[in-house]
Amino acid sequence: MLAQLPASPGVYLFRDESEGVIYAGKAKNLKKRVRQYFQRKVEGRTAMLVSAIHSVETILTDTEKEALLLERTMIRRFRPRFNVDFKDDKSYPYFRLTVQEDFPRLEITRKLKKDGSLYFGPFTDVGSARKTLDYLHRAFPLRRCSGKEPGGRGPKGRPCLDYQIGKCPGPCCGHISHEVYKESIHKLVPFLRGKGAKVLSEFESRMKILSAELRFEEAALLRDRIAAIKTVLEEQKAVGDPNDDIDVIGYAASKDLSVLECLYIRSGLIMGRCEKVLTGKFRAQEAVEAFLSSHYRQKESVPPSIFYPVELEFRPAYEEYLSEYAGRAVKMRQPTRGKGLRLVNLANENAHAGLRAARVRYRDYRALSDEIAKALKLSKPPETIECLDISHTSGRQSYGSVVTWRAGSLDREAYRLFSIKEAEPGDDYGAIAEVIKRRYTGTLAAQLPVPDLLLLDGGKGQLSRAVEIVKSLGIEGLELASISKARSAGKSGQASNRDDIYLPGRANPKKLPVYSKAFQTLQQLRDEAHRFALTGHRRKRGKDDLLSLLDGIKGIGPARRRVLMTHFRSMNEIRNASMNELAALNGFNKAVAINVKNALNNDH
Repeated sequence: MLAQLPASPGVYLFRDESEGVIYAGKAKNLKKRVRQYFQRKVEGRTAMLVSAIHSVETILTDTEKEALLLERTMIRRFRPRFNVDFKDDKSYPYFRLTVQEDFPRLEITRKLKKDGSLYFGPFTDVGSARKTLDYLHRAFPLRRCSGKEPGGRGPKGRPCLDYQIGKCPGPCCGHISHEVYKESIHKLVPFLRGKGAKVLSEFESRMKILSAELRFEEAALLRDRIAAIKTVLEEQKAVGDPNDDIDVIGYAASKDLSVLECLYIRSGLIMGRCEKVLTGKFRAQEAVEAFLSSHYRQKESVPPSIFYPVELEFRPAYEEYLSEYAGRAVKMRQPTRGKGLRLVNLANENAHAGLRAARVRYRDYRALSDEIAKALKLSKPPETIECLDISHTSGRQSYGSVVTWRAGSLDREAYRLFSIKEAEPGDDYGAIAEVIKRRYTGTLAAQLPVPDLLLLDGGKGQLSRAVEIVKSLGIEGLELASISKARSAGKSGQASNRDDIYLPGRANPKKLPVYSKAFQTLQQLRDEAHRFALTGHRRKRGKDDLLSLLDGIKGIGPARRRVLMTHFRSMNEIRNASMNELAALNGFNKAVAINVKNALNNDH
């Protein structure tokens, strides 16, 4: 079979006995690359892969770039268990400055649009990004209201609370001219582009002039803005030249964990970083290539230069692909001396620091996983636990939520909310069966692997129904348990607040020590599933209430109803809107606006 492989570029798929794809790879020469797996001594993860291979499939491509893109497609489609999987394909937050508006806003967004706005980022920690945004608003006072025009959705001409407490200059009510407002924008843009020291120097010089002119109140305001600027600058480290826009990749690996670190350097400053933790030891080349294939999901996030620590066989193909994707030249290189090598060494140092921290977290996670397995009599320590909860109100729509615990922490990217379509409201057993079927069969089962443990929010009856449906669907490797509030009375005759754990094949609930980490983790998972289900339920219920109030208003059909629901966030906002504001909406006129106002005021 190996002798018949073509010596051409392409993609190879390794399949196991069940014909499932367990590894997808690319090669310049398929024959040479695939034979390496079977003709050389392999160890560790590669040895496990080779022992599981039952058949090989190859797909020829005309170019190396086509092989790169096809490999990425195959990995996303099959999610092979032996491939590097960062399990994090979310979009990162950016700062968005709406310079195309008369009074621009600075906000956080995950969607980059071609609307004339300026984008700065990315940021991997949205909490830190929000904190930085708050300091930037202090240093460069801008409006915080949403919408293209100042005032947002509030009454026109009436300043908001932000203005009253000194956090907005008040463009909506004419308290600041367009020219003065633009001065803040002209200072903010170079600051976000890495010229913060220059902006700070200008502010300090201006403060001294104001003090000399005895304009102490203005000087005090500028002093507070300077303090905010210094706070932001303290979190940025200068590592390069002012014109350097580079992503620098570092890598560190141990026997059971690997860490890839990417430093975002913009205008010579470290503006952020991205850390990816992998379970298992991978070749540095394999991890870096997987990162390059999956990380850059928005063309604005691709920098002009990318530095990496190891030689990449497919470097020309990655350069060509990223340059076409970004619409400009992207250069990639492995530095061997000078500033480039110093930056890569810095990224490697950060990767090793991340690896040490990850090993501590991994050790704690393994101990907790072992404790859960022992407490619930599981066949193996769970790496992934999902918890299912059903939320409903009497006679109304039901929802099922599934939240995920993976390797010791919540994986919010894997959360799913299901609108119950088949079971009747109040039928928890039917809803549980429906959610299990939809989650663990079909396309969603291909996207998300089956967890080691499914925890249900419920008692013995809910667990028994889940066991039946899992068995009938033939879902393998999924163990079950449930958690519910205890119904037995304590010694004082009052109901116990202690939760019960139910296990398949056991008549009585299992009591776990209240202060054990295993018990607390299961409780937290149940509470998180309950919170997530209620959040979705309340959001949908509010939307249904809004729809019901809009139904029957003369002139309001599906199209105009969508316009109202997009422009306003609640029924109160529609009620408080002026007649002119309603009439100015897309597809509206004065007659329709009068109908809406009359109908809602009568209902209220």
